[in-house]
Formats: sequence, C-alpha cells, structure tokens
Amino acid sequence: MKRHQLGNTSLFVPPIGFGCVALGGQYGPLAESEGIRAVHQAIDSGINFFDTSAYYGEGLSETRLGKALQGRRDEVIVATKGGRHAANHFDFSYQNIIEMCEASLNRLQTGSLDIYQLHDIEFGTMETVLEGVRALFDLKKQGK
Repeated sequence: MKRHQLGNTSLFVPPIGFGCVALGGQYGPLAESEGIRAVHQAIDSGINFFDTSAYYGEGLSETRLGKALQGRRDEVIVATKGGRHAANHFDFSYQNIIEMCEASLNRLQTGSLDIYQLHDIEFGTMETVLEGVRALFDLKKQGK
C-alpha cells in the first residue's frame, strides 16, 4: 500500500488507518481474539497506522492493541490519546497527562509512542490544555 509523509514528520502512513475504538468494545462486544486477528490482518494488508485512546473501553483498546502488536511493534505507527477519562470527565493537567501516558505505555507494552495527543481539548480550559501541551513536550524530551 502506498504511503505518504504525515505532515512534516518522519512518519509515513497509508491513506487509511486502523481506528481502535472497537477494540475497546465501544460499538458492542468484541472477542479479544477477533480484535487481535483484525489488527494482524490490517498489518498484513499494508496498514501501519493504529489510532487508539486510554478512553476507549477504559484502556481495553490499548491493552488489546498492545497484545496484538507483540513481535510486530516495529512494523507500525501507534497513536494514542490522553486527557479524557469518561464521557464527561476531562483532565489535561500536567501531572495527569504524564500519568496517563505512562499507563498507556504499559497497556500498549511499548517503551515509546509515535504520536500522543490530547483527547478532545475543546472540553478543557485553556489553562489546563496548555499544561497538557507542556507535558507533551516533556514526554517527547524523555523519548516517550
């Protein structure tokens, strides 16, 4: 599958990615084995971009993606998000973003992420969103 540069990064992605919300059961029950099989089929079909979130299934999506990527992490680009805990609970504070990133790394069974985003910043205050952005820069400096 043809890949294109993602913005001005060194990442190259196909025109289609794999949104992992279903791995977290957001659209209804999904057997873990089926989710893992879907991830493997996507990789085998040339998809290398996987987008998940700590919010999806309260971390279940990240956990399942982490299991699916065992032995294949170097083949893919993983994007996840922090700051959103529940439908109406958002926390973009510096400490929360640092803690959420660490928890995501553990669930994804990886030492670093390719992309880490603040999830739905329109629900935060400008002050806390800027704290979250500062956390993102610090996480990047740490190689996370």
